[in-house]
Amino acid sequence: MKHHTVILPFVLPRLTDKAASQFIELLRAILDATEHHYAAQVHRYHQRQREIRYDRTAPPSTLTDNPF
Repeated sequence: MKHHTVILPFVLPRLTDKAASQFIELLRAILDATEHHYAAQVHRYHQRQREIRYDRTAPPSTLTDNPF
């Protein structure tokens, strides 16, 4: 999982070390539950994205045309 720096529009309160640890554990549990709930949809989305074929070659008529 990549870490991202986010500028929050508010200041988070100072927590004790234990409270901060418990808060992070809670957030991770929520994230895990959310990922589990939507896993099938995310898998289908990524599968469709892999199946999209982008044609990056020039049309055949332009390959044989002399540009000069």
